[in-house]
Amino acid sequence: MSAMEVSIGPRQWREASVKTVKVAQALCEDGADARHTARLYDPLPSGRDVLALQSNQRAHEHIRQTRDVVTKLHRLLLEVSDEIRSATRCKESLEKKLDHCRKDMHLNRQSAVIRQDRPKREREYDGADSLIESEYLQLQELKAQLEVHLHSVKEQLHELHEARLRILANIQERSQVLPLTCMHGFDVGARTGDRAMSRSGPGPHSRAASAPAVSFRQASRDATRPSGSSSSSRGSRTPQRSGSATARARPSHERSVTFAGMDVPSIMPCTDEVAVSLSAAAASMKESRMLRQQASRLAGNVTAVQQAGLHAVNDGLAQKMAETLTLKKHLTLSGAETRRSINKTRRWLDHQELTQGYTMGPVSYNDLATRERLDRPLIRAYQGHPGTDLPEARELVRN
Repeated sequence: MSAMEVSIGPRQWREASVKTVKVAQALCEDGADARHTARLYDPLPSGRDVLALQSNQRAHEHIRQTRDVVTKLHRLLLEVSDEIRSATRCKESLEKKLDHCRKDMHLNRQSAVIRQDRPKREREYDGADSLIESEYLQLQELKAQLEVHLHSVKEQLHELHEARLRILANIQERSQVLPLTCMHGFDVGARTGDRAMSRSGPGPHSRAASAPAVSFRQASRDATRPSGSSSSSRGSRTPQRSGSATARARPSHERSVTFAGMDVPSIMPCTDEVAVSLSAAAASMKESRMLRQQASRLAGNVTAVQQAGLHAVNDGLAQKMAETLTLKKHLTLSGAETRRSINKTRRWLDHQELTQGYTMGPVSYNDLATRERLDRPLIRAYQGHPGTDLPEARELVRN
């Protein structure tokens, strides 16, 4: 009581105040002991109270476990929706690859038709035709693979959609016991379920998610609280006893089992339909992931084969064009050389004809040149003397 002592004021007033404080402390301690002793002799709750509390606890446990199941269903619904979105992107990618493959096949056929317009002597089957035909066969094989895989992806999308509808139906059916559950307990599950439903569209189970949030414990306490002064003391002890009695009275067929990673009772919150839907959704998502991986590898293989075939055909046609241009240049040079040889031969023939004419001599007197005539001035002057005959005339007659 050193803290209660004062150093200023009358002594009698101080001692009276300290005495009053001590009396009050003694009364508080006596009241606490009396309450503890009286609590030991409180009467037990009635049978109706015990049964009500046991029923409330059993319902509370079932609703809590059902809420866990619904939360897992919401999460699974979100996973299935994400997988459907990924599978849809995969389907669109395969459709785009198939469209490109069909365009390449159409271009290949157009190239083959255009090559039929070549000159007749150049229509013989060559290496470029072999490359074009090989590319067409590869594109046909790729097209068949893409169509088969696209059909599998579409079927898997249908299965995922059926699994999502089944999960939505289970969520609606399981949420029928959750109108009084505090929605704060859902936390992540409620948010994931809302996101899944916003992607999938509104459903009947959204009405259960929008029910007013009422504390289950507070509602059960208010419903089962008996009237009288001893109701608080009864409520403080009986839940533990009723809980142990419920645990002892639980039948053996309600033992916990595991469904898709959940430890839940075999028949209580998780029904066979929920277990089947969980297993089917997990299997569908696993198969969908495998199909997406295969589609990714197939898309890479298709792109590589298309690029390889395209480069091979382009290189072959480019080589064919280079060979054609080279042959054209050689043929042009050869034609020029041939034309030059023809011109030389014609000029030689002309010279030979002229030489032959010179050799055979003139046809008539008028064709003789002055220097070839026998009466040219020089010969006429020479023959002015007798005995000056020349052998030229005689030799010309002889020849």
